[in-house]
Amino acid sequence: MINQYLRGEIQLDDHAVHLLFSANRWEAAAQIRQDIESGITVIVDRYSYSGAVYSAAKENKELQLDWAWRPEVGLPRPDIWFFLNISIEVAAARGGYGTERYETVNLQKKVGKLFLSLTELKGNEDMRGR
Repeated sequence: MINQYLRGEIQLDDHAVHLLFSANRWEAAAQIRQDIESGITVIVDRYSYSGAVYSAAKENKELQLDWAWRPEVGLPRPDIWFFLNISIEVAAARGGYGTERYETVNLQKKVGKLFLSLTELKGNEDMRGR
């Protein structure tokens, strides 16, 4: 269902799709914790921060960053996270860009601004406040 949504094949309510993405992260949480406890290094591309930022970047006034963050609380915390600040043009030049609904110039600009404000606001502090 998530892939169908990303490809634009189906439409879903913004809140519902955010919760589906979050549920997908929660589904993986137990395995991530088990791997970490076993000494395995876990590297995750586009995890909680990304999920909250992408949902908040939509044109939905009822879905702000604080709401989008709530379902993420309690997931395994990253030891470190990186935001690669590249231009929209560089991002668009990669192969396959534009095939998913979030790969539009307008949305990517909003996502970039939200990530920058998040990094400025939080610095090295984790959003969960632990």
